Amino acid sequence: MISIVYDIFKYREALNEIIQDNNRVIEVGPHLGKSTQGYLARTELTIAVDKSKQAEMVFKPLEKQFKNLKYINGDVRSFDTIKEVLKLTDYCDTFAIDMGGGRYPDTVFKVWSVWSGIFKPKNSVIRNRGLAEFIQRAKIKDDSIKKDFSDSGWMSTWGRAIPYSLKKQLDEFEFWVDVTK
Repeated sequence: MISIVYDIFKYREALNEIIQDNNRVIEVGPHLGKSTQGYLARTELTIAVDKSKQAEMVFKPLEKQFKNLKYINGDVRSFDTIKEVLKLTDYCDTFAIDMGGGRYPDTVFKVWSVWSGIFKPKNSVIRNRGLAEFIQRAKIKDDSIKKDFSDSGWMSTWGRAIPYSLKKQLDEFEFWVDVTK
């Protein structure tokens, strides 16, 4: 299941409803950890990924308090960050993404599609106003689109399971955005 929300309180509510005891969770863009702390105590493993100094200041002490929490300071658009997460797990039950929640969904969607192709979550929760508005306005006009998907939280039909292809997709970010900043 893929849940898309904009309101921060709805995001936290969705995370708390979806995440079950002993789940593995990858959360990108956790900021100051307020959403993470709502479910953290009941997960087997939570990997929080954020590139901000503010997040690092919050999550480093939390790692000492919660043995099931791993924090990675990195840019989610970088293949090197994905490799760091792959050292900890090769799957997740829930993939949560909150990258600013703003109107422009292109980077958020690309990050979600690449990461979900690697970690194959059963559930995804995405916080982004642009995606929420897009879906609200969309009407599917193509009856050939399969209605019953064999997976629940990622797009298996995209065939992104080959690491080289995934790296190639991530390299596209460098064309548009300097990911080293």
